[in-house]
Amino acid sequence: MEYANARLECNAADERANILASKVIGLEEKASEHLWLNLMVHQSHLIHSLSSLLLNKGS
Repeated sequence: MEYANARLECNAADERANILASKVIGLEEKASEHLWLNLMVHQSHLIHSLSSLLLNKGS
C-alpha cells in the first residue's frame, strides 16, 4: 500500500514537473521574441538617426 501511494505521489510530481517545464519553455520563447523585437526597434532608431545625420551633413 505504501509503495502504491509513493508511486502515485511520484507520478503526480512528474506531471507537475512536466507542466512547469512547459511553462518555462513558453516564457523563454516569449522573452526571446521580446528581445528580438527590442533589438529591431533599436536598430531601426539607429538607422533613422544615422540617416538624419548623413542628410544634414550633406546640406
